[in-house]
Amino acid sequence: MTLTEAASPQPRPESGKTFESHLDAGRNGEAVALAWLLQRGYVLRDRNVRFGRGELDLVMEAPEGDLAFIEVKTSRQDRAGDPAAWVTPRKQLQIQRVAQGYCLARGIADRPMRFDVVAVDLTLPSDQGVRHIPHAFIPDGKGYFRSWV
Repeated sequence: MTLTEAASPQPRPESGKTFESHLDAGRNGEAVALAWLLQRGYVLRDRNVRFGRGELDLVMEAPEGDLAFIEVKTSRQDRAGDPAAWVTPRKQLQIQRVAQGYCLARGIADRPMRFDVVAVDLTLPSDQGVRHIPHAFIPDGKGYFRSWV
């Protein structure tokens, strides 16, 4: 098997449909979320920002002026549960730390910020399969507000 064959979608035995790899599904879900947010007046600042061991999926300016750190979770199966529930407390802490590094590196301090989650269900049409949760979690003292000294 060649690398190209291994990277192409494989048919599901039970349905004959193709499915995406985990990474492809994540990229597609992120693109759907980005397009959905842009249509609603958000402005993209950064995408896939890495800092240490974490990553910010989307950093966007919300229409009301907040800087929104957006975690995108994508489901490609209807039986996988709610993608928004996959943002565990551990993942929230990681997002907070990456957001803090992002703000320190860019000299951003005194402005409204928030943490959002966008759940994308790829089994539904894109206009129905996106759920945006603004202010999905509040930063705690162990994450975003932690001292880097």
